[in-house]
Amino acid sequence: MRDGDNLFEHLSLGQVFSRSTNVFIDRFDLFMTLSAVVVVPAALVGAFLGAMLGLEMVMHPDDPEAQFKDISEFMSQHAGGLAFAAIAHVCLSTFITLVGEGGMVRACADIYAEQPQGWFTVVKLSAQNFCTLLLSSLICGGICALGGLFLYILFIFAVVNHSGFLGFLVIVCGIIYLLGLIYFISSTRFIFPMIMVENKGPINAIRRSFEISEGRRAYIFCAVFILWTGKVIVSQLLHNIFSSGNPMAAFLTPFGIIISFVPDLIYLPINSILKTVLYASVRVDKEGLTQAVLKRELVEPTIYTAPSTDYRQVSLMEDNGDSVTKSMVSDFA
Repeated sequence: MRDGDNLFEHLSLGQVFSRSTNVFIDRFDLFMTLSAVVVVPAALVGAFLGAMLGLEMVMHPDDPEAQFKDISEFMSQHAGGLAFAAIAHVCLSTFITLVGEGGMVRACADIYAEQPQGWFTVVKLSAQNFCTLLLSSLICGGICALGGLFLYILFIFAVVNHSGFLGFLVIVCGIIYLLGLIYFISSTRFIFPMIMVENKGPINAIRRSFEISEGRRAYIFCAVFILWTGKVIVSQLLHNIFSSGNPMAAFLTPFGIIISFVPDLIYLPINSILKTVLYASVRVDKEGLTQAVLKRELVEPTIYTAPSTDYRQVSLMEDNGDSVTKSMVSDFA
């Protein structure tokens, strides 16, 4: 980051991306190490399992019908092995992704507090909060999944009964679900910062994230959507370049599996940094967050209180015992 940058100011959408890029470049070594800790094991395990199970043998680039038939037969014949491999891969990926992302959020917060730490330290701090990160993710994921399951069941009923009314209801519910999903994603964007910075439990982290995002959801969603769209475009370009004309190459060949993880090397740290930068920007705007407050929260667990505290009106105790408010301090500036 450039000297003289004021970290504790409300940022526009463009400034959020600029700040996130500057933080990433400034500590490129740290964030790429954390990203490698997450992506490399997942990619290697996925490629190893694909090679061991012989997935590449069922590829027929020139005959899609034969390929689909062979894949179906392969899955039925190796259902147990595939299930074990999938479970093992999901468990490993979940652990390293949550710990890695939590570590990146903590690393970005430490940069804001001007007390940067090494990659192993932030990973250790994140691992200590793994159960909280996992539980909060399961709660949010479960809520989204329940909505999707209801929509799917409704769709099946509409197809089986050939009901026009149910079909119309599926469309209406689908639109409502999509809008609700956007609202929910925007509202829960700050769960990891709440856990890694403010030391909240899973329920309080979700509740606090909803509170902080109030009135800022469009701002948050636009940033999330722009970054996600960029990642999808890059992933598709890489897939088109290395798939050799077969859309299943990314899922069936060890090389394709590894290539599919390449965009995540950059996306994961940028996503975590962006999340933390947005979190700081919103808290500065709504609560008057300062570096002193952030430093204190990084070392001292906080208790959830509602509504959120406006630190511009919080009393500060001077060395001689006199109390002044942040607004009074600004008057002398």
